[in-house]
Amino acid sequence: MLSRMARVFFLGVTVFALLVTGLGCSGEEAGEKGEAVEAQETAIDTYIIGDETGDWGYPTPFAAYPRGPGMLRMYYVFDTLVWKDASGFTSALADDWHFDEEENSYTFSLREGVEWHDGTPFSMTDVLFTFEYIKEHPLPWFGLENIAEVTELDDDRVKVYLEEPHAAFLNNVAGVMPILPEHIWSEVEEPEEFLEPQAVVGSGPYQLEDYQREQGSYRYQAFENYYLGEPQVERLLMVKVSEPHLALQRGDVNYAMVEAEAVDTLEEANFKVVEGLHDWNLKLMFNHREEPFDQIEFRQAIAHAIDLEEIVARALRGHGLPGSPGMISPDSRWYAGDEKLPDYGYDPEEALNKLTEIGFNFEQEISLIAMANFSREAELVAGQLEKLGLNVETRALEGSVLDSRIREWNFELAITGHGAVGGDPEMVERFMVGRGTPHLNSRYEHPELENIIHQQSRETDSEKRKELISEMQQIYAREIPAYTLHHPTWYYAYDEKVDWFFTHDGIATGIPMPLNQRALVK
Repeated sequence: MLSRMARVFFLGVTVFALLVTGLGCSGEEAGEKGEAVEAQETAIDTYIIGDETGDWGYPTPFAAYPRGPGMLRMYYVFDTLVWKDASGFTSALADDWHFDEEENSYTFSLREGVEWHDGTPFSMTDVLFTFEYIKEHPLPWFGLENIAEVTELDDDRVKVYLEEPHAAFLNNVAGVMPILPEHIWSEVEEPEEFLEPQAVVGSGPYQLEDYQREQGSYRYQAFENYYLGEPQVERLLMVKVSEPHLALQRGDVNYAMVEAEAVDTLEEANFKVVEGLHDWNLKLMFNHREEPFDQIEFRQAIAHAIDLEEIVARALRGHGLPGSPGMISPDSRWYAGDEKLPDYGYDPEEALNKLTEIGFNFEQEISLIAMANFSREAELVAGQLEKLGLNVETRALEGSVLDSRIREWNFELAITGHGAVGGDPEMVERFMVGRGTPHLNSRYEHPELENIIHQQSRETDSEKRKELISEMQQIYAREIPAYTLHHPTWYYAYDEKVDWFFTHDGIATGIPMPLNQRALVK
């Protein structure tokens, strides 16, 4: 059921009353029980976002946990050169930009009158500094390898020269790189350890007032000098709750991700419920550095042994899509198409034949680790493999422990998942081959695949690029270094004090949630 699924974003349970006490607010401040009002142009005193995990790290670019919810908490504080809304790219710290095809460069005109939260004026030097600093201290969700040079044209224009054409530059660099204040970060040598109050001085719509790691709570205050105008919500709280649908009905929170079974009840109580796209995938990862997982035939046999329809029906209660072996979901505009991808339909006989052909030792014990919130999927996969005579030992782990095990190659089979597969397809590279986010990345070495990934990233003709992205999916699906089990359907419920929306191609790199900061700006 989706309440369990939601714990990929939200992995813990606590009592909301403890958070309210710690934050000095009450359910009454959030609104009367079950109340849903129309979006307002006037300021909203307090708005509370509830989730089941709470803590996603200190919201600096280097200390926030590098998954969607951690990045979102950071982006409320730090702005980028460009941003995205429901329609596409929109201005942020740069109010205009231009691409010169002949020079292979982007020119950004910086917005005037921008201030950092401490009152220091934002300037060109902050942008130049950020490019240099992040080159020296890379962030896991984007790279600056293709940046040849960054130069100052005048006081309010910066030009970025690229080594090669980069189709996703706006989406995956200019639209995700948080600009840092040079006067604060220039002396910071270990950014991951920089947890002082000055570390969260940004130029974004909100200032962080309070962060409680143990309670998993964040309190933000609207930045009154924000360059787009003071946000309509004066105080924004992100808190840890158990049973989000009940927290909504009690009036404890205004927004939460909810299970499918609660949708009808919440809609009857006048909450707005929206269904997300299938831009998230749960996958079975193979340690392809070890036998027998290094053999394509073994991985293909495992795929044939897994009944994806049963997993969707029993683990998701039908609220999701069977996984695509090419990782990108079937309802994505970038999907290669059923006819171009191998069919790993449930076929135990074919699976058994492949295992026999490679001389698999059926007495060998196989370890399967999984995120605790996906223990149901792990049980189903193990049960289906055991029907073939495989000996599978399953173990559920807390998310950070699982990530660490995968990062260190300390696993055989692992079930984990991530979003960002509905944004620009360049992000898919970071989950296929050896770049970035190692706890989510197959880190598969395959020259042909890597070459096509490189080509599509540099191809600016949209139709040609789509063909390359199709080839990329086909190779990945054939080699199957990881096998997507399902693309879940997420549900988000909220009162209508804020008009949340889904971002074109996902927030930043492709985060498939409706919590875009622009919904809070008047």
